[in-house]
Amino acid sequence: MNKQIIQGILFFCSLLILSRLIPHPPNFTPLIAGAIFLPFLIKDKWLIILLPIFCLLISDFFLGFHTLMIWTYSAFLIIGIIAYSSSVCNLGLIIGQSLFSSTLFFLLTNFGVWLGSSIYTQDADGLLLCYFLALPFYSSTLLSTLIFSSLFYVSYNFIIQKRLNIFKNV
Repeated sequence: MNKQIIQGILFFCSLLILSRLIPHPPNFTPLIAGAIFLPFLIKDKWLIILLPIFCLLISDFFLGFHTLMIWTYSAFLIIGIIAYSSSVCNLGLIIGQSLFSSTLFFLLTNFGVWLGSSIYTQDADGLLLCYFLALPFYSSTLLSTLIFSSLFYVSYNFIIQKRLNIFKNV
């Protein structure tokens, strides 16, 4: 990897980490969008899969470790594996992955909340209540993922177009 790619990855990771540390609405961060978009920035399979988890780990160091980390990190591991299979950067794919990844994150992490909580009964009714009460968090996750992944897509294509125009003028 060249120096510019490493600098770009460090900048991108810094933005993802910072997005969790600054005040923001609950679950409104670009982390899932970043995990979806990494395959278009780097080609290394393990970096694509593990970099979002590393960003979570660093930010959790400052925010505090919690009992749901296994569920949160597992969701990001699955999202990273799915994102790695992406080969074409088109808006339809990005939006589809945003919908799927946000939903996967919601289902997996709230299952962990239900499983480890004494607030909810440990039956189907308790699970449904847990999911129902978490819907505002889901809408925030979904909205932020759609907004940030679209923003990453537009920025990425703008940069690509700029590069092409620079080479046309040479």
